[in-house]
This record gives sequence, C-alpha cells and structure tokens, in this order.
Amino acid sequence: MPQLNFRILLFAVLCCFLCSGVTIRDRVLIESLHRIERLALVQPTEKQLFEGAMLGTFEVLERLGDDYSAYVPFAGQKEYEDNLDNRLEGIGIVYRENPVSKAVEIIYPMVDSPAWHAGIRAGDQITAIDEKKTDEIPFKEISRLIKGKLGTEVVLSVLHRNATESVDISIKRSPIQRPSIEGLSLNDDGKRNFALPTESEIAYLRITSFSDQTAAEVAEALRRILDDKKKGLILDLRGNPGGYIASCVATANFFVAPNDQYDLVVSTRFRDGLIKGRYRTFKEGKFFDPPMVVLIDGESASAAEILSACLQDYRRATIVGSRSFGKGTVQEIFDLPLQSGKFQLTDASYWRPSGRNINRAKDAGDSDEWGVSPDPEGLLPVAREQRIAQAMIRDHRANIIASDADEIIADLLKRISEEVKSFRSEKQEKTAEPFQLQGTAPYYDPQLEKAVEILKKKITEPQP
Repeated sequence: MPQLNFRILLFAVLCCFLCSGVTIRDRVLIESLHRIERLALVQPTEKQLFEGAMLGTFEVLERLGDDYSAYVPFAGQKEYEDNLDNRLEGIGIVYRENPVSKAVEIIYPMVDSPAWHAGIRAGDQITAIDEKKTDEIPFKEISRLIKGKLGTEVVLSVLHRNATESVDISIKRSPIQRPSIEGLSLNDDGKRNFALPTESEIAYLRITSFSDQTAAEVAEALRRILDDKKKGLILDLRGNPGGYIASCVATANFFVAPNDQYDLVVSTRFRDGLIKGRYRTFKEGKFFDPPMVVLIDGESASAAEILSACLQDYRRATIVGSRSFGKGTVQEIFDLPLQSGKFQLTDASYWRPSGRNINRAKDAGDSDEWGVSPDPEGLLPVAREQRIAQAMIRDHRANIIASDADEIIADLLKRISEEVKSFRSEKQEKTAEPFQLQGTAPYYDPQLEKAVEILKKKITEPQP
C-alpha cells in the first residue's frame, strides 16, 4: 500500500477512535486482554481478566494518593451497599472471646434485633451453637456458625449473667437496620437515653455514621431532647467515618440557617478548582437552638468533618477534642452493566462554608490547611490507648440497659488495662508504661468532661 494511502487510512482510523471516544490505548488494552484469554498457559475467564484490570486501575489511583476510589466486584456489591446503609443480616449481637476464660461473651445485642427480642443481654455467654459447644470450637468459627441463610433459625445455648445454667434460645436470622445514633445508655424499654447522669440540663447524642436513615434518627432524638427541656447538647462525632453527604447536609440544617456571612453547608470542587456543587442551608430546616459542643478526633472523617466544620464556621458550636482525619473528597458511585459490579471514583473535594479546604493531600503536613481543628479552648488530644479505652467504655454504656450498666461497666473497668494492652504490638508492650485510665467517674473521658465544662459556661452566659 502506498505510504500516502496508509497515512490516509491511519488518519481515518484515528478519527473513528476519537469520534467514538475510544483511544488507541483502549484498543491495545482490549486486544491484550483477549490475547491473554486465548493464549495464557493458565486459563483465566473473561470475568477474571476484567475484574483484575479494574482492580489494577484503582491500585494506580491509590499509588497517586487516592485511597478512596475503589472497584467492587459483583460478588461484594451487596455487602458494600449494606455497609453504606447500616444494614445487616443475622441475629444482631456483638461478642468477644474472653482473653482469660476463653468464653464467648456478649458485649451487647443490637437494639431491636432478633437477639434483643429473644432476651439476650450484655454480659451473657454463649456456651453452644446448634448443640456445638463453644469451648470445643475455634473462635474464628463462631461467626460462620451463627450466620446463615436469611429466615432460618439458630439455637444458642446462653448462660445469662448471674445465672448458673444455660438455656436454649432459638433465634431467626433476619434483616437488621443498625441505628446510626446513640445516647449515653438505654432505658429499660430499649429506647436511647440522651441525658447525662451528672448534668440534668445537658443532653448527649452520638452519630456513629451517616447512613440514609441518619437525618430522620437525629431529628427524632433532637425533638425528644427539646421535649425534655435540655438547655445544651454535646454532639459526639468521634470515630465517625462519614457516609452520605445528603444525610449530613440534612442533619446540618437542623442546627444552622443562612446568615449575613454564609448560606452553605459545604461546596465541592473539581481538580481544576471549578465548583461542582453547592449544598445550602435553609431557614425552614433549623429547629434546634440550644448551645452546642461537638466532639471530634483523628477518626472523625468525611461527612463528620463536613458537619463539624459547618457548625464551627457558623459559630454554632465549640469544637472539642483533636484534629480530624482530613478525608475531604467526594466519591461518585457508578453501577456497571452485565453484573460487572460497581466502582466509586474520587472526582472532587470538599470545602468549608468559609472556603477553607477539608481534604488532607498525600504530602500535607501539620501546618497545612486541612480537616477540622478544635477551637483553642477545646483542644484536648489524648493518647491512643486512652482513646481506645474511652471508646470501649462509651460503646458498652451506650448499648446497655441503664439498670445493668453500673455492674457491667464496673466489670469492664477492672479489666480495662488488660483489654487495652491487647492492642499493643510486641515492641510496644516491651517499652510502654503501664496503662492508666484518665478521667473521672462515670465517664472516664477527659474530652467529654471538657465538653461538659465548656457547655455549662455557655448555658449560663447570655447568648448573642
């Protein structure tokens, strides 16, 4: 073929590629995958090659500093969606292996779960599962035996706290909607208790994540708090990994309204700095006016940072704790055809109402602008082991009926040092000082105690 004709043909082919949105590299990749499928000594399927290519693509993004874009194969799609929406299937128990006795102990049953309705409570022990004794089963097998097909039953032999003999309890495996809010403890009827036992005028509300149900759950809790005539609120966002931005924005609107300076909860920007979206506040949404303190830490991320940044910029709340995580990026979720899974792609970053950056870049330092920092009067970082201990005590108390809490928390406090030590590496164990729990009863949480101190001043001072 004459060289001129070849160039004309090549130009025509390139034009076709460009017009169709397919590049030469796309063609090369497709041809390479086909060649591997036809000729490789080990014979991969087309699906395996596709999933491998997708996973490899997102590994490249991770190496470039994007830790949040990800490909989800079809087999993992349901679990991915359930995690986002706080949905579970099973009987709804949180349990552990006692490090000394090796007994399988119930930390707590989830409120309104099948295990809860069956009468299982914190402090109970599982002695057998479908007649298989737990002391004869490796602990890692426990989860597999308890889980099973939706609608089927599992029989647990349960030794209730303070009992001497086990009883058999049959529990049907069912769908579970895990709440995304907690109070300080549970009332006897299983409802969340948002009152602080030491401060009658102060309420406590923790948001554990932002699911599609969070805004409705928070609204109901705030109305109960107002009905109880509380004069202040501690909003705990420590350990909150984030979730749906729409749920976060709806929640923010309960607390803030447009003012002379701001009318945004958050904005998003593409990599070139152009605005992708603006999420606004609405005067009609605000209904909670009492003073607030927000607790954050290094595990408060994404939507938790958006909410705390918004409340800080509007001067609606004092921020207490330590600097947040700095996960200020937007992930769009794309469903793939032919049961090929889905992927989430980071395509923008979050910016505060004040226009400051939330996202921590890969090479960002402590002096750079990112995340949410506590207000000067609220800066109170705690050591990692104290943070672990605080979370253990908090999670136990929040999911235990108040009448049982004192005894169970007292037992936890006796062994808290050993529990915390289990999180140390061998190297840390050799060099670390013995763990000493900080704070005072009943919270053992210096950050929460600081929040109470600040909020009491807010309540007594005239509000602007």
